[in-house]
Amino acid sequence: MNEIKIMSYYNRKEKSGVCVVKRKGEPDEALLRRFRKKFSKSGIMKEYKEKMYFEKSSDKKRRKRAQAAQVRRQVEEKREKFKKKQEKYNRKMRIKEGRRNNDKSNRR
Repeated sequence: MNEIKIMSYYNRKEKSGVCVVKRKGEPDEALLRRFRKKFSKSGIMKEYKEKMYFEKSSDKKRRKRAQAAQVRRQVEEKREKFKKKQEKYNRKMRIKEGRRNNDKSNRR
């Protein structure tokens, strides 16, 4: 029996949705996993939960400012981590370069 399974979610108000078509030889669990992953990445559930309760505009602004600050901190931490890694690599390369120069001078 050739059976095509489609899992979908569609929001009429927002005109947005998620659709997943079963691939050839794909088990149902994998189809369900792909649907869940796509659904969570789309942010539909997050948006729904946010709209469940009224939030004052001042509270929204405060929350968004806090999120932006958190993202800035995370980016700065990544930048610092990368700089440390880069410095470590540069030191290692300078040491190797120094050894090469010493080896060349000793050969002559």
